[in-house]
Amino acid sequence: MNNDYKGGSWSERFSWIVTIAAMVLVAILSIGLLCALFIQPKEEKKEGTEQTAVNEQATVMDGEGNAMVSGKTYVMPQRMVFAATAAEAVTASEGITLTATVSPETADNKAVDWTVSFVNPSSSWASGKTVTDYVTVTPSSDGALTANVNCLKAFGEQIKVTVTSRVNPEAKAECTLDYARRILDTALYHEEMDKNILEFGSDEILLDMEVPDFEGFKDGMSDGTIWAGGYYQTYLNPGVQISPEDEADPEAKWGDESAKRTYRFSDYTIKDCLPFFSEGNEYGLEIESQTDVHDDIIELFINYAREANADRGSPIYTFQEITRNGFIVGNNPVMMAIEMLTGYNGVGMSNFDAALYEKYMGMFIDWVQENPDTPIAEYTVTFTGKYSTFTRHYSFRFNPETVEMPVFSLGLDKTEVVI
Repeated sequence: MNNDYKGGSWSERFSWIVTIAAMVLVAILSIGLLCALFIQPKEEKKEGTEQTAVNEQATVMDGEGNAMVSGKTYVMPQRMVFAATAAEAVTASEGITLTATVSPETADNKAVDWTVSFVNPSSSWASGKTVTDYVTVTPSSDGALTANVNCLKAFGEQIKVTVTSRVNPEAKAECTLDYARRILDTALYHEEMDKNILEFGSDEILLDMEVPDFEGFKDGMSDGTIWAGGYYQTYLNPGVQISPEDEADPEAKWGDESAKRTYRFSDYTIKDCLPFFSEGNEYGLEIESQTDVHDDIIELFINYAREANADRGSPIYTFQEITRNGFIVGNNPVMMAIEMLTGYNGVGMSNFDAALYEKYMGMFIDWVQENPDTPIAEYTVTFTGKYSTFTRHYSFRFNPETVEMPVFSLGLDKTEVVI
């Protein structure tokens, strides 16, 4: 949802927000997509409860969905799915040990040979590549029925492990290997600025604070130079047209170009971790997030909410009430407060004037200047597909080099002077 304000009276603004929210909700329900906003506030921990830990996912599975781990020996399955390499996962760090079965049991010579190859070596992805750069198979001894399969890199063409009898080349068994797509990195996209406010590889949103006078602030709200919200974990190109055929596509190919804006993926043969997906798709991406806001900032926002609602008797709000739509980041802290209070389902704001604006701008600026290297908020976002989980940690901070208190007005001493 885009949280940017386009101008107009407060009542018009509330109407605009509700209308847009309803339109977005209808659009999401009609095409069954996940286009998640990236931040939700951390819920208050209830006494006697424990926070749920992120489920550990198997990094190697057989064709039936059973976990496979290093250090155990498994009867050779028809299929295996890797969701991480040996270097990335403790459970697969020593490879997966397989054993083949020779029939009949009374056969005199049970010696076999193990090989690994691309299923389609001439495919566009596999062409020119060496399969053993991606997967190796190593028998425990010459001719042994037991071998170790090790995934070294993500791969984009199916690989097969073949075990063949030395005395009867027609007697063989194959295991097809797949690699499930993993998220390698994520960014955050801002719509109106048409750029990422969190870049790939960065662990911080660092914004220059905009601090105009009160009239400039109101103008900036209208023209977008003062903003809060309007950023997305999952970017959808506004030019994308989704047909019924697109909606039915289990791989959502129509969303690939958009996904590149905020996601980096591994090579794959199974297209897991789909940011866009129809309801019921087993490869759809789930996004969960936690926000930890500095205690001083929480207090500032709560006090602002109380004073901005003085006409209502200055009610005492919890931070969870203020951040029902998430902790909203922007380039001006007062704008952040306004967006959180007056956004859809917000607690509201009954009064706003130059005195309130200047007071809280001064308090926010003082805090940043006193704590230049301290994040205002820190985020943990977890992305879960069918086969893998990716967790992203980053923080939000105003650039201390651009934080300074301006002169808002000048006055004259009107005391009469008699000479």
